[in-house]
Amino acid sequence: MKTEMRQALAREPYEQKIEKVEQLVRLAKEFPRQLTSSAAEIDDTTGAKEKVIVSAICNRNVLEFLYNGKPRIVEPQTYGISTAGHPLLRGYQRAGGSGSGQAKGLRLFETAKISRLKRTGEQFTKARPEHNPSDSAMKEVRATLPLPASA
Repeated sequence: MKTEMRQALAREPYEQKIEKVEQLVRLAKEFPRQLTSSAAEIDDTTGAKEKVIVSAICNRNVLEFLYNGKPRIVEPQTYGISTAGHPLLRGYQRAGGSGSGQAKGLRLFETAKISRLKRTGEQFTKARPEHNPSDSAMKEVRATLPLPASA
């Protein structure tokens, strides 16, 4: 049964998938529940991360998470699958740790290294000027912001 459901979902158009994610977000807001330890574990699965990230891109929600154990505050720009087949998030890091020593800037995050993912409750208005919806690091883009309007 699970396999059939996955195959049916894979055949659905991208817009329908986004609509389902948005419905789930609305339902989650209508029926808040207390987070249990088992729910926290489920929250770190790739599917759950993808839903949160795609929804955050669609709604321009700022995300907070740990990446390689370091806290990050990020404006998600693009989500997709790398040329190696791994889920990726391209986002503008506003604050937090960094291996490069630069806290701010456009960064590429492997979602497998993301933990404690959550929305901050804050929104941003538009994509960053350096945003590229056709991210060359991704063979498949699943969600992206439109290009920022030229001034």
